[in-house]
Amino acid sequence: MGIGVLTIRADSSSTMGTGHVMRMIALGQAWQDRGGSVHFIGDVGLLMDRLLHEDFTHTPILFAHPNPEDAQTTLAHIEKGGWLVLDGYHFGTAYQQTMRDNSIRTLVLDDVCDRGQYAADALLNQNSDATAYQYDINDDTQLLLGTRYTLLRREFRSTPAPEKEQPAQANNILITMGGADPDNVTGTIVDALSQLDDTSLHIKIICGAANPHLPKLEAALDQLSCTTELLINVTDMPEVMAWADLAISAAGSTCWELCYFGVPLIAVQIADNQKGICSELERIGAAVCLNSEAPLENISTILTSIREDVEKRTTMAAAGKQCIDGRGALRVTDHLYCSDLKLRPATMDDCSLLLNWRNHPKVREQSFTTAALDSSDHNKWYQTKMADAACHIFIAEDASGKPVGQFRFDIEGNAAYISLSTDPDMTGRGIGTAMTRRACAWLRETHIGIISVALVKMDNPGSAIMFEKAGFTLIETTHDEDNEFHRYEF
Repeated sequence: MGIGVLTIRADSSSTMGTGHVMRMIALGQAWQDRGGSVHFIGDVGLLMDRLLHEDFTHTPILFAHPNPEDAQTTLAHIEKGGWLVLDGYHFGTAYQQTMRDNSIRTLVLDDVCDRGQYAADALLNQNSDATAYQYDINDDTQLLLGTRYTLLRREFRSTPAPEKEQPAQANNILITMGGADPDNVTGTIVDALSQLDDTSLHIKIICGAANPHLPKLEAALDQLSCTTELLINVTDMPEVMAWADLAISAAGSTCWELCYFGVPLIAVQIADNQKGICSELERIGAAVCLNSEAPLENISTILTSIREDVEKRTTMAAAGKQCIDGRGALRVTDHLYCSDLKLRPATMDDCSLLLNWRNHPKVREQSFTTAALDSSDHNKWYQTKMADAACHIFIAEDASGKPVGQFRFDIEGNAAYISLSTDPDMTGRGIGTAMTRRACAWLRETHIGIISVALVKMDNPGSAIMFEKAGFTLIETTHDEDNEFHRYEF
């Protein structure tokens, strides 16, 4: 897969926190899993070892934006033709425009629509309230909005969400307020727990090494009557989340990880940019939300209520799991990859390639004719099709020029019937949808009045979903002598 290098510009610090870099690690891992490499640019602080562990390369930023050396350093370390990802509220319109003026394609991450105009090629808001914002974007900007694109790290994607029955009382309590927690909200939560004076509690607190309040927390935990553990720089978050009966978390990206694992959640808004996440978590029923300035009595009262309400926790867990499926990072990666696909007219040199794809078992089982094709018969058929003015065959190539799919129109009257397939090793990555959109755009421009028609076998729901994503409408269900199928038109 000619996916190339993904360049990521993100920072972390004791005041900014680690969230931007951690979710970029998730995207970088997905990029690697699709065959590419990743280069980080930024001041990543104590997360440097984590980047090196992931086999990411790194360039430090000595003078951060708005110093012009920031943009100059970034421009000097981007692979020509590759994608740049910007994750940080300080990368405003001017910074984005500088990248665009230098012909750099950018994916900008956003959470709260706070930067005025967005000069990005693609904009990602992974939160469930993303569609509520009215983004000021360029006409060609691609929007990736909602929890379908939530970025979960590889350790979550590779760990199935456990099927866990909620206990009658939630005693295993997980507390995580981010990698830095400069205002020591964790300490406030611990103070609230101390009011419960409940020896049945088992508390695990996750802190990053950047947390400046570790000595205070250790002293506070010593005063609790229940079992406590202070976990620094946790490397297996899925294991800890699977252990938890209930979590108290800052209302950031960690909430989506907890939702994926079906952990009932008290989300604490510790910054203005988390207000939207809190509202949506409560709207879908996945969390009860608090402000970090809530009185200790309120925190302890709410915690006690949820601990003892197994029905509510069961509902919260189900709501969280329903909104996050864990494949968001792969979807973003595939979207960027498919943005580079180009269609070219097929030539006679493509004959054997198309035969190999067509005879692959994955392709045959979804074809109207499932038997393997003889090479001699295929060659004759292909020569006939190439000479037929009513037939148009295209090969989809990625940015490196690698063929990854084929698309064919056979025009009969006012209808162009579609046949397509992707490289069997590249299925499930959005290539079919991207090919279909490009090919149908070509047909509309070159054959005015001709409609695109897709006939989909009844036992092929994947193709039906793909055509619907590409803008097709189901017209009827019909059949021929051998098959029953859906007829889609565009």
